[in-house]
Parts: sequence; C-alpha cells; structure tokens
Amino acid sequence: MTAVTNTTGVGQFPLQSRPVPLQLHSGVRRHGTAAAPPSPLSFGETSLQSLDKDVENLDKRLPPIDGGPAAWRFLVAAFIIEAFMFGMVNYKIPQIANADGIGFPLNYGVFQNYYFTHPPFEGNPNLSTIGTFGTAFYFLGAPIATYLVRRYYRWQRAFIWTGSSISIIGLVAASFAPDFGTLLATQGIIYGMGVLIMYYPIFSMLNEWWVDRRGLALGIFCAATGVSGLFYPFVLEILLHKYGPATTLRVSAIALTLVCGPMLPLLKGRYPASCDEQAPEMDYSFFKMPLFYVFSLTAVLQGLGFYFPMIYLPSYATSLGLSDSMGALLLVVCSFAQTLGQLGFGYFSDLRVKRVWRDERVPVEILLFVSPLVSGVAILGLWGMASGIVMLVGFGLVYGVFAGGFVVLWARMGTTLSPSPSLALITLSAFACERGVGNVATGPISAALLTADVEPAEYGIGRFKNIVLYSGACMLASAAVMVGWGVWRKGVRWVGRMGEVEEKGGGVR
Repeated sequence: MTAVTNTTGVGQFPLQSRPVPLQLHSGVRRHGTAAAPPSPLSFGETSLQSLDKDVENLDKRLPPIDGGPAAWRFLVAAFIIEAFMFGMVNYKIPQIANADGIGFPLNYGVFQNYYFTHPPFEGNPNLSTIGTFGTAFYFLGAPIATYLVRRYYRWQRAFIWTGSSISIIGLVAASFAPDFGTLLATQGIIYGMGVLIMYYPIFSMLNEWWVDRRGLALGIFCAATGVSGLFYPFVLEILLHKYGPATTLRVSAIALTLVCGPMLPLLKGRYPASCDEQAPEMDYSFFKMPLFYVFSLTAVLQGLGFYFPMIYLPSYATSLGLSDSMGALLLVVCSFAQTLGQLGFGYFSDLRVKRVWRDERVPVEILLFVSPLVSGVAILGLWGMASGIVMLVGFGLVYGVFAGGFVVLWARMGTTLSPSPSLALITLSAFACERGVGNVATGPISAALLTADVEPAEYGIGRFKNIVLYSGACMLASAAVMVGWGVWRKGVRWVGRMGEVEEKGGGVR
C-alpha cells in the first residue's frame, strides 16, 4: 500500500501507520485508509486532496500538540512514572569488592549494597545479574515491545496498566524471596518485564502529543530519574537499615501504587483507540538509510563508555582517601548535572535558527558530535588527572551535562530519518537496544580493565587508569563517527557537483 502522509503540518503521521476514522464521500464512516464502498478509493489527485482534508478536519477536533492542558497533563504524569517506577531499576552504585578484591558494577540501586553485606545474600558474587536483568529488559527488549505497541495500538493503555501491575507484584514477591534464585526472578526478571511492557506505550503517546518540541518533551521525561536520584536512594537506604529489605520492598510497592496509580488514567494517547481497528503495517525503510547505521554506531560507542564514570566515581573518591559521604555527594552532583543536560540538549535539539541552518533547525549531527566529544575530553582530562574533590565535582558536572544529554537526542535522530511518529518510535527502540549493549557489557569489561593497586601519583590513580582510557576512547570514537559522516557527505556532494559540471561541458578550472 502506498504511504500517504498528512500534509497539514499537524501531527504528521503516515496514514498507513495510524489509520484514522474517515468520513468518506459515501457518508459511511469507516476505519482505515484503503477503501470506501462501493468501490476502492483511488489515490488520484482529487482523492488525495479530499483525504488530506479529512485528516485536517480530524486534527482540528483533537487536542493541540506541543502544548495545551492535555499535552502537559500527559507529560507530568509520564514524568512521575519515570521518576518512581523506572527509578527503582535505574540507580547505579559504585563497585563492590568481591572475594578476589576486584570490583564489579551493580546497576539496580542501593538494594544491592545491602544484599551484599547482609545475610542471606551476603557476599554473593552473582547479585549484579539482578540489576542487569532489571535494566537490560527495557533496553534489549525495546524492538519487541515496540512491535507489539504498533501492532496492537488500541491496547496501549492496557499495556501500561498491565506493566505497572506486574512491576509492583514483582516487588511484593521479592520481599518474600528466601534465596537468590527467587530474588532474581522477582526483583530482576518480573520487575524488569513490567517496566518493559509499560515503557514503550508511553513513548508512543509522547510522540503523538509532542512533535516540534519532542526533544524538549523527551528531555523532561528522561530528567525525572535524575530528579528522583537526588533523594530516592537515600530514602531507600534509611528504610533498608532500619527495617530490612522485606519491609522496604513492601513499602516501596505501596508507595508506587499510591504515587503512580493516580497518574495512570492520565496516560492517554492523542488519537482515540478506535483509530487503529486495522493493524498498522510496520515500516522498516530506515534499514536502507546509511544515516541510520551512522547513528547506530555512534550510539553503540557512546553506550559502551557511558556507564563507567557513573559507577566508579564514588570508588575513585574513596581511593583518594575521601569519605563515603563525598562519594555519595558526587553521585548527587552527577544526577543534578544529568537533569540539566537532558533538559538542555532536548531544548537545543528542537531549536530553530532562521537563515542559518538550511532546515531552520540545529542539525542533530552537531549535537551528536558535541556530546561525546566534551564527555571524552572530560573523562581523559578531568577524571583521569583528578587528585581531589574539586576536580571530581567539576568532572561530575561536565560529564553529567554532556553525557547525560545524549539519550535525549534519540528523538531527533528518529525524526531526522523520517517525520513519521511510527518510524520515529521504531528507530528510538533500536537506539535503546544499542544502549543496552553497553549496559550489559559494562560488567565483564570493567572486570577485565580494573586493577587492584592504587597509586595516587599515577594517571587514574593506577587502579582506574584502564577504565578512564577505555571510557574516554569510546566517547571520542563516538564523536569521530560523526566527523567521518560529515566528511563523507561533503565529499559525495563535491563529486556530485563536479559531475554536473562535466555533464554541462564546463570542465573544472
């Protein structure tokens, strides 16, 4: 079927991806895009004009995009869900020494620190797999979740309610876990599955409500975990040490129900569920675009180096002789800076600069170059040479802003490939999956790079030298990909212009 794109400028969704109820000329209201009784609708010039008029009339009856009470109500609800529900699996803590003296990173919060130092899981070297499952599900499972969201569009709200229920059940079940296997299945797999099921329907709805300001909206949404990171870990730590993990998990489940439950009815898409009685066709045309693979490579490289500073910065501080509270302060600094970075990069990705950029929007390629470049320079120049709290705080601020803002660019990376919300959601899930590669690979890579000896006079105080060099190199390589793409594109344009000159017989002087 030929894809017919809405040219009204409102919503900009392809009709094959989002069938809408059309009032066709026969006076019979039908769902879909292909036919109107008594004969198939031909896509001639007259038919296209009438089809666009139908879509324009539909959009006029819907709430406005990029603002208005409905759009902001959705974004506030999504922000709260992101802050509390996703925050349970999104906290990073520093390395914890195992029996061999070599640390390994944990990715699912302050619970692990308590588990590692208290029975019945004390000293268990496999605790990191719980956090890995919790975060890897909503990264690596993104393509599958996106397919289901697009295939069963009208069930998006049901996915959100189901996913949130599964996550809360996982926390309650984890509070009764007698052994590691049960804890892995509940707090890791079940909770992670619930987050995955509810995460991508929210992304799909966000794409409907926010079009020209989608980068800023995604920045606000993603910044929620940074905001909750300023207080959430400390509350959990107090509860754990005062009441233990069982009570803390049950209290967390009750709190999530009370805080996030009232937000769920506010999570509604802009288009009514009846707009998708026919299953939409999945558009994978972006696989034919070289720019998609450029974006993918820079995203993978950035993801491979992203997690190490967040995980090892507190441990680096304590290795310098600073207190544990200083290490915790550095995490708060990074969370705060990450929030600023996501808001800032979201704003600049939407920014239109007239008479400067050809498309009147700051090219996302520039932002994709600046983010990993500054991050890499900060890692190699500030972190690797840090000998006190001042340089570490400075590094945390710079790295948090520029590295943390990268994820927000996924929205504009998708719309650069296609303005279709359907295709933008699919590409976003691809980039999320690529970030998951870095998330999962962090553990085994760090185990191979981290050394046991601390030498304060050496670069990276000796023990973290390889971590610093590896993480910085990944960031700079990510920036280099965008430089290579720019050089290649200019070369292709130059060759094309030379060819046009030769065809006209002008030659080159």
